[in-house]
This record gives sequence, C-alpha cells and structure tokens, in this order.
Amino acid sequence: MVQFGFSYVIFKKCIALISAIMLLVIGADEKNLPDPVGAEVVGKNTYVLFDYNVSSQGVTNDGEYFYFSGNKNLGKADMKTGEISRIMTDAIPQVLKDRGCNHIGGLSCYNGMVYAAIEDGPDYNNSFIALYDAETLKFTGTYYELPHELHLEGVPWCAIDVERNYLYTAEWKEEPEDKTGDSSVLNVFNLSDMSLVKTVPLSEPIYRIQGAEMFGGKLYMSCDELNDQKRILSVDVETGEVETVFIRNVGVVFEAEDMTVYADENGEPVFCVLDRGERRESTNLTFYKLAD
Repeated sequence: MVQFGFSYVIFKKCIALISAIMLLVIGADEKNLPDPVGAEVVGKNTYVLFDYNVSSQGVTNDGEYFYFSGNKNLGKADMKTGEISRIMTDAIPQVLKDRGCNHIGGLSCYNGMVYAAIEDGPDYNNSFIALYDAETLKFTGTYYELPHELHLEGVPWCAIDVERNYLYTAEWKEEPEDKTGDSSVLNVFNLSDMSLVKTVPLSEPIYRIQGAEMFGGKLYMSCDELNDQKRILSVDVETGEVETVFIRNVGVVFEAEDMTVYADENGEPVFCVLDRGERRESTNLTFYKLAD
C-alpha cells in the first residue's frame, strides 16, 4: 500500500513535469504574436495531455463552470480556477454511434443541460443535438435530428437564445469557392422540440464558423480563417446583419474552435475563445475584453 502511494506521487510529479515542459514549448509558438485588434487579452488557460482530449472542440459556460468537448469526450472546469474536475469519456451515445456519429463539436447550455452538436464526419449525412446533464455530464437520452438539407457539411456548433427560446445553427462553409451548403442563412429552431422556426438571411456569407454563443441579445461567432488572424463576428439574429467585433492574432499553428461569453463584475462581456494546437496537442482558452 505504501509502495502504491509512493508510485502514485512519482507518477503525478512526472505528469506535472511533462506538462510544464509542454507549456514552455507551446509558449514558443505564441511568442511575439501581435496584439488583437479591437480587444485585449485578459487571461488564458492552457490544457495539455489528457485535458487536451476533453477540451479540443467545444466550450460553453453557465456562470459557474466551463463545459468542454473533445472529439468524443466531455469535460467540466471551475471558471475561477480553470481546472478540469469532471470528465466523461466516450460520450457519444450508442444510439448516435449506430448512425455513424463520431464527433462532438460546439456546445451551449441552458437550464441544467449541456446541448452538444454531434455529427458523422466525413460523410455528414446525420447531424444531431444531444442533451447531457450539466452536473454529471451523462447523456440524458434526449436527442434531436437536424434537417439534412440545412446541414450538408454537418453541424459544427449550436447556440441557445434563452430570451427567444431558440437554438441556432448555420451551414459549415469551407471557403467562398466551396459550392456545398448555404453559408448565407442562420437556422432557427424551437428550443422545446427542435422544430424549424425559420431561416434568417445574413447580410454576408460566413465561412469556417467553429462556434457561437449568445450575449446581450446578439450572436457572437468564432471564425477560423486560414491565416494568423481569426475574427470574432456578431450577428443580429433579427435582421441578419453581420459585423466584425474584433480580430485575434493566434498564429498559424492554432485552429480556432468554439467560444463562449460571460459578464464581468461590471456586466461587460468577456469573450472566451478556444484554440486547438494540433501540432503540440494543446488547447488555449483565451479571454478577451473589448478595447476602449
């Protein structure tokens, strides 16, 4: 018993040492990056090793916890410390695996539930919203199939609008020359039964949107342009007007993923954007505030 305890301590120290080394290496990828345009960085959490596997795709928050997704896993972290304290591996339920689903994308949460966008890449014939218990991260048994004609390239994200009782998605579009799907409309679903309410035409097409979240009546989106600069967009969900809110400089080794927003002590938005460094197998959750 004593030997097991000693071995465990050594194991934990080795993991801590490996993590520290990885963080130093990751820091080199981010050295001398330009400041964001229109915002400032106010904090960052970096996840490596197993924490990377549960935080590489989606993020949302309920004011107390961050909820993360990896390709097939879910995680939960205290918003004050950033420490991931609960995980659910192999989180895609069998009923969706039977439909070919193999990827959990963006998340949103409401009323004690985490809503997860789940798809069957690379075929993208089946797209779903699945509900998980926010306390335990266990699948609730509730899921909704989304219209295939609106999700020809899968469902990379979802966002809940509590005020209007809606859930939003949009078609994935790789680049302007990509002829599949329709990146020019916002899909609006009734939150209670996921029935389609309407589509809202956008003022301009949107490309490579990896995640979105509602805050202050607007929908904010994380855009993964294929360069160092990644924009955060806003969409007026009533008019479809698209605007650039700020521009992030994260480097080409990072892929922009999902995002979430919460209010600071003054009620101002804090934008929390997830970036995946596949080469270093790490994720950054970076916190931004709008520039004065």
